[in-house]
Amino acid sequence: MRYVIVGGGVAGTTAAEELRKLDPESEITLICEEQHPLYSRVLLGVYVQGKVPRERTFLKKESWYEEKKIEWLRGVHVDALDTQNKFVALSDGRELSYDKLLISSGKEVRTVEYDQRGVMYFRTIDDADHIIQLLAEQGKDACGGIYGGGFIACEFLNIYEAHNIRTVLTFRGEHFWNSNLLPEAGELLLNHFRSKGVDVIAHAELKGLVGDKELEGFVTEQGEHPCTMLGIGVGILSDFSWLEEAGVKIGVGVKADKFLQTSVADVYVAGDISEFEDVYVGREMNVGTWLNAIMQGRVVAKNMTGEPTVFELVSSYAMNVLGIDIIFVGDVAKSEADDVHLVGSVRSGGVTQVFERGGRVVGGVMINRNTDRKVITDAVKSGMPVSDVLNKINT
Repeated sequence: MRYVIVGGGVAGTTAAEELRKLDPESEITLICEEQHPLYSRVLLGVYVQGKVPRERTFLKKESWYEEKKIEWLRGVHVDALDTQNKFVALSDGRELSYDKLLISSGKEVRTVEYDQRGVMYFRTIDDADHIIQLLAEQGKDACGGIYGGGFIACEFLNIYEAHNIRTVLTFRGEHFWNSNLLPEAGELLLNHFRSKGVDVIAHAELKGLVGDKELEGFVTEQGEHPCTMLGIGVGILSDFSWLEEAGVKIGVGVKADKFLQTSVADVYVAGDISEFEDVYVGREMNVGTWLNAIMQGRVVAKNMTGEPTVFELVSSYAMNVLGIDIIFVGDVAKSEADDVHLVGSVRSGGVTQVFERGGRVVGGVMINRNTDRKVITDAVKSGMPVSDVLNKINT
């Protein structure tokens, strides 16, 4: 059996490792656009903050691939897929045949049209190295700008705080995570950021940069904001054109069933780009978390080797931003909920949002209410009525 995996991140590498255990005599090829062995994206933030050394971020050594008899192709990407003849065409001109194909190529950062030294993105270890270099160049008048209202903006907030850099935070919406948070939750977060000395500016669409040779600031709809570094966090995206041309069904991500099988025979998907049938929340989901990628890598390997296994996981993500805890569990899209119930308040310093659909709990967001996490997770998994959950977390 010949397995080809497109994407050398945690989903693809986990799948390769599991495939080797399940099918010791198989041929496995792992195609990776980056030159690095597997590293932890979760640890990149603390690496840039100076809390862990660079070598600690790597989860595999280069020798691991050879030891596991996994052909590791670095610095190449897939240009085309032929599902009839079952091969992929690579950027270096080679064609690789497969019996089973896994797409786990992840996503790239969404960029802005303006660029200059001092503008930063944060997705890869190369991005982290670039940020560290820029931090080393900062003088006593350093000022960190941020444009974005989500997870990457939070990473930059923590990085600037760790390096004692005054910060201006700008974003396009009313508050962070507009598609997920109610106004009260958004207010709680922004109040906390301001209490930490961050200059917070909402409704601020990016219009340009200031400075010729050196970055001196950036311009939004709300005016000009001085900065010597500017972190951009405006989302991630993928190029699905080569998959669409091959007849693979695409939505927000690569569509798949509960077994992570795509619309094309012998082609599977895992990780950030998967739009899979979530058996707990009852709709197709696209989840870009580290744990989700690991678990999908394990499950998809079983399905690729002929052991039908349903992917079952209540997705979750947690982070601490400037001392405030934020947790997302399950389906937290306001647009997909019948109702979103709020427990707690801005005044009390903590809120929990409970997302309801069809009378049951499908997700939750907790800000400084960590103890609600298990109740919400169990409720999503069991299909608990929302009234029962609200009674539990209100007490």
